[in-house]
Amino acid sequence: MKTIKEKKKGCQKLRKSARTRKVSQMKPSSGPVCWLCLQEPGDPEKLGEFLQKDNLNVHYFCLILSSKLPQRGQSNRGLHGFLPEDIRKEASRASKKTCFVCKKKGAAINCQKDHCLRNFHLPCGRERGCLSQFFGEYKSFCEKHRPTQDIQQGNVREESCLLCCEDLSQASIENIQSPCCSQAVYHRKCIQKYAHTSAKHFFKCPQCNNREEFPQEMLRMGIHIPDRRWCLVLCATCGSHGTHRDCSFLRSSSKKWECEECSSFSSGTDYIPENSSDIPSYSSTLHPQEHFCRDTNLEEDSGPSWTD
Repeated sequence: MKTIKEKKKGCQKLRKSARTRKVSQMKPSSGPVCWLCLQEPGDPEKLGEFLQKDNLNVHYFCLILSSKLPQRGQSNRGLHGFLPEDIRKEASRASKKTCFVCKKKGAAINCQKDHCLRNFHLPCGRERGCLSQFFGEYKSFCEKHRPTQDIQQGNVREESCLLCCEDLSQASIENIQSPCCSQAVYHRKCIQKYAHTSAKHFFKCPQCNNREEFPQEMLRMGIHIPDRRWCLVLCATCGSHGTHRDCSFLRSSSKKWECEECSSFSSGTDYIPENSSDIPSYSSTLHPQEHFCRDTNLEEDSGPSWTD
């Protein structure tokens, strides 16, 4: 039987181990974290590109969705027109706001519904079912006030997503119904991936090719549709094959690319270096960089704009 002294020592050890576990759980990340959500780079499909410049680290989506962050510069200044001093000021404001999901500070996004006081980190909000819109004023909503669709189970002919062919959960908020083909329902993640690969100028209904109603409804439901076109670089030798810069990991300064067939026949003396100026021109002058501009002068009830 343990004495009172031995019991006290045992309790002290338990309290010490509990404190150790708590500290280890709160230990900050060893790598860079976003100033506006305090989390690591993560999935770019969900959080956008992880931007690093002037000792600033931010997710692209956190940058454009932060509730009080103005875009005061030209697109070539700061980070997509967001000035470093404004980003630091917004990070300071967010440090006083508590995320309603994880209960930690640093929540830069607040629900735009009138009288709703909920704030959240973008990654936390995504997990809880919050929704952000990538047009106009770039509004965000908590799971209680987010835009919804009335998907009637009896009106849905297919039991699987038309993009990935996997089963649908009819009651899931992660499903999106087509406005033009009412019997077509998709997983949100599938539509989002489709939007990122096709971009604004090629995004349309997979069923009927509708380019008006379908993109507008997807924007309303929080799908990010980047405004960009892809730059196709032609083979400098044969000119019959091409590649996207990102697909072949070409630097912006790269002047030459050869397809696999031509490069296998190139010798060291005949090969022209990548930065040579004696090369054929590209098939498109447009680049994959997304053009972002927050419109703060829209009316409260304005809908998404969809013009080429």
